[in-house]
Amino acid sequence: MKPGFVAASIALAAGAVALSVQAKKVDRPGNISAGRELAQAECSGCHVVVPRAGTLHLFGGAPDFADIAAMQSTTRTSLLAFLRSPHPTMPNLILSDRKANDVVAYILSLKQPPKS
Repeated sequence: MKPGFVAASIALAAGAVALSVQAKKVDRPGNISAGRELAQAECSGCHVVVPRAGTLHLFGGAPDFADIAAMQSTTRTSLLAFLRSPHPTMPNLILSDRKANDVVAYILSLKQPPKS
């Protein structure tokens, strides 16, 4: 076996392990309570974060978190992608993987079961 092949194989294996570890880190479910607290601190200036009966929509078009959760297109993947993409109508939030997972877990916790 050639030394370059062995070194390349080791580097490739190390890269695969690193990607696997990173994927598991990003793919963790998140903490709903921590996500609610973070959303209240960072998002409640524009969004209704905690649903309340009879809440008025005073925030000029920013959707309620419950409305976001109710959308058919709302999934864990779509929310993580949205939080990591810049949007002209939102501040440029830079969330750690843990915080993003926490906010996503909170939003998904607001999903209501389908009515039968």
